[in-house]
Amino acid sequence: MQEKKITALYVTNMYPTPEHPVDGIFIQEQIEDLAKTLPLAPEIALIDSVYQGKKEYLKSIIAIPKRIRSKAYDIIHVHYGLSGLFLLFYKPKAKVLLTLHGSDIQKRENNAWQVWLTKKILPKADQVFVQNQAMKDLVLPHNRQVSVLTCGVDTAFFRPEAPPESTGNSILILFPSSPSREVKNYPLFQEVIRRIREKVAYDVEFACIDQLSRTEVRSLLSKADCLLLTSKTEGSPQVVKEALCCNLPVVAVPVGDVKQIIAGVPNCRVAGSHDADELAHLTIQCLQEKRENIRDAFLRNQKYQHREIAETMARHYLQAVQKESPNNQLIPSTETVS
Repeated sequence: MQEKKITALYVTNMYPTPEHPVDGIFIQEQIEDLAKTLPLAPEIALIDSVYQGKKEYLKSIIAIPKRIRSKAYDIIHVHYGLSGLFLLFYKPKAKVLLTLHGSDIQKRENNAWQVWLTKKILPKADQVFVQNQAMKDLVLPHNRQVSVLTCGVDTAFFRPEAPPESTGNSILILFPSSPSREVKNYPLFQEVIRRIREKVAYDVEFACIDQLSRTEVRSLLSKADCLLLTSKTEGSPQVVKEALCCNLPVVAVPVGDVKQIIAGVPNCRVAGSHDADELAHLTIQCLQEKRENIRDAFLRNQKYQHREIAETMARHYLQAVQKESPNNQLIPSTETVS
């Protein structure tokens, strides 16, 4: 007898499309990992606010409930706080899981309205997932059913490629996103590069990880000399995990769970602030060191590997649909999985 599939609708404002094949790819990868763990029948409802504008959130207030009523879904999994705006006006019969990614709950200069709305949406979810402990502390006053569960990294795919031919007296530093994304703080990255160039005798080049295929990202991480993260806020940055898998040193500002990710990993630094001089100094330090086995040190921490994270998420799904897990033990919904 064929096992009944769990029908899940994913409501998200980021997901790969033919025009933008890498946007939200970590969500697609998490769903694919889940489908290898559970009998899952996933469907995607994309709220394309990035390219079509914020009006897409308003349209979703009607469109998403209409989609939900059209089918007997077992689970509604919302990615990003504002994607759940419809929950303020409609309560699905299915269990609602909500994954927050960082900017939706962590305040910065110009997102107070977004954080306010996310806090209104939080009580409407049956289970909330966040990327780090600081985010959990922000959620707890609004929903006690919250767990730290980051997105995992495919350690088999992200591995060092053959080292490129020497480029001579130059180094390559990577900016981990598009310069147009305000939260990633490209101006600070540029200022750090300027100050490094003032202090060193070699050429300093830089590149941005922007609209690249997964293979192209891996190649760039493998040939670079350092990844420099200057974001205003982060949840649990995937690019840092991918860089470490490719044996690339990371220098970062103190955001998200970066300190936990690189704990015990050589050739990596976390600054005490967003100070450009400190970041330049740490990056130069990092570049002067003999590169050790970054990948092996990172892999000793199993909690960021995608299979382990998929299995934990699968237990939450089974609990949500009132099914038993294979070992007949269900994890408590308030358990923290760091």
